[in-house]
Amino acid sequence: MPASLWILVVTCLLLTNPLSSRRRRRHSTCVTHPRLRDKWNFLDDDPRVYVRIRAHHVVYKQGSTKVVKYACVENKGNIYLLRKRKYKDSEDGVVCLGFSFIADHPRAEYLVLRLIEAGEGAHLLSPVMKSPESHLSIDMTCDLEGQPADDRHAHTTTAFIRRALPGCKFPPEIQGRWNFTYQHARMLEIWQSNATLHLMSGQDVRFFCDKRDGHVFVFRAKAFVSKDEDAIMCAEFSPMPEDPFYSFQVSRHNSGNLLDGQLRSVSRSKPVYVHVDCDWIGSPARPEFLYP
Repeated sequence: MPASLWILVVTCLLLTNPLSSRRRRRHSTCVTHPRLRDKWNFLDDDPRVYVRIRAHHVVYKQGSTKVVKYACVENKGNIYLLRKRKYKDSEDGVVCLGFSFIADHPRAEYLVLRLIEAGEGAHLLSPVMKSPESHLSIDMTCDLEGQPADDRHAHTTTAFIRRALPGCKFPPEIQGRWNFTYQHARMLEIWQSNATLHLMSGQDVRFFCDKRDGHVFVFRAKAFVSKDEDAIMCAEFSPMPEDPFYSFQVSRHNSGNLLDGQLRSVSRSKPVYVHVDCDWIGSPARPEFLYP
């Protein structure tokens, strides 16, 4: 990429103003943009190679063996400085990335720029070794001016990424037929990739697992409102092994306009983003409970 274009893109990234996190930790001022928090595949790479972005971490997975969990050290706009403690022997692994949204690509959603020199490997997320005592900052550590690459160290400097396709699986521990404390529910059935909410009125709401991030799941009911409008529910399941009556606490993480606010209507063509559409994540919520 020409240096002048590189500088223009980096300037735009620095000016990007990420939304404030609803789950900001006191000890971390580095927070990823909610729209970035998802599982991403590299357009020209093996599907087993992916990156999962969370609020304060970026997890890079390559196949079934290599997993690197980077902590977010600093961000300016959509530029992130990441660090993995003791990556190799006593040295830390460091990488600096910029995420540029693209609206006109047929398959990709972001262009990722590597803003640091070649590291341990040729991949975009291959780290540069730094001493644990090194003072890291975007201004001092990241390459914001597009310095010419060293031909002796061929490595990837840009890559297109796309969001992982919809679809997920519910873990075995929450699968089964459950009594549900929601006042209008008779039963909640959860299976591998589908769920059914049986209501006292005799109506059944059939969901499929649309998205997942950790213990938070997006339940989606196709054409629940109309042929052009679905409904979603964001729910987090927390086990309660010490409780004599309840097996799981179910915390709803979405505002809603259907079924006493349990469900929220969305266009059938709309992709759902966990950390955007589940708009109550990090907020106090009145929980319900599952029991045998």
